[in-house]
Amino acid sequence: MSVGVGGLLDDLGAMRRFDQAGMLDAIAGIPAQVVDAWQRTRDLKLPDRHRDLSAVALLGMGGSAIGGDLVRGIFADRLRAPLTVVRDYELPAWVDKDTLVVASSYSGATEETISALSTALERRCPVAVISTGGPLREVARKAGLPLLDFPGEGQPRAAVGYSLTLLSGLLERAGLLQLEDEEIRAAVGVATAAVEACGPEAPSERNPAKQLAWTLVDRLPVIEASGPLVAVARRWKTQLNENAKTMAVIEELPEATHNSVVGYAQPESIRDHLYVVFLATPSEHPRSRLRASLSAELLGAAQIGHQVLPVAGEGWLQQAVWGIVLGDYVSTYLAFLYGLDPSPVEAIAYVKDRMSLPDEDDE
Repeated sequence: MSVGVGGLLDDLGAMRRFDQAGMLDAIAGIPAQVVDAWQRTRDLKLPDRHRDLSAVALLGMGGSAIGGDLVRGIFADRLRAPLTVVRDYELPAWVDKDTLVVASSYSGATEETISALSTALERRCPVAVISTGGPLREVARKAGLPLLDFPGEGQPRAAVGYSLTLLSGLLERAGLLQLEDEEIRAAVGVATAAVEACGPEAPSERNPAKQLAWTLVDRLPVIEASGPLVAVARRWKTQLNENAKTMAVIEELPEATHNSVVGYAQPESIRDHLYVVFLATPSEHPRSRLRASLSAELLGAAQIGHQVLPVAGEGWLQQAVWGIVLGDYVSTYLAFLYGLDPSPVEAIAYVKDRMSLPDEDDE
């Protein structure tokens, strides 16, 4: 049941009472994370065997993996090697000594990442590590692996500025990505503007994040995007899951117009409980923009709520950081409207606790 207090999202005191672990502060800190992360990569010196390789495999889960999705999408037109995100225990067979393997784990104890990393070391792949600590950081130090560490404060998903920028800077140092200081500074400026526009001090009447959060109450959000913003849509989906404790769906254009548009009609009983958000930018392919318009037309005919949500900024990096900040605020405000603290993730803790028990087959 949602909280029905009309002025909740304009009551700073009420929001702070829900926000016991400081998710609002974490979102406001994204620009500072980007600055700090980029500076950390400027001091990184990579061995020759970590440079100019033929592929990149980012090992990670959850908030530690999203940086790989974002980098792959944002810089698709300039990455000099394909980047694959491995969210699994097993390392694909193609990963070899010509592949840069980046093990990313906020806690340093993610079991899937550690398992895949062990295989990478056995294959003598060039490996770098991104982590705040734990067993993974110790492995990096003992094995002399390049290590990018960063402050471990709050939830892993709240460190998206680090996740995105540390990987970007690492790939720049590896000779696989052309990226300049000026681009990072511009992205920080856009992220700061997004915090000001969408943050808790901005009133609902001119705050797009607060307005959308109200719209999504008691609805299933469907986030649709094209090109690099597909990774931002994934970020929205996982933030809605973890912050607002709600189900969410992502759709990718142009693929969605080859299948999903046929499914708008049924089941009729849930039409009033769906809401489709199109993340839009002038940078997207004009044919994908047309497909989004046609999809919206079909949604209207099916009487399903939807809106096209412009994402600000010049170029994919700026647009991505604006979209990330906007989505993080939407999910956090939606948590407040559901009467929830956005930070705790009890279901994930339950899974981790159960996974730590011995397998029944081993007993």
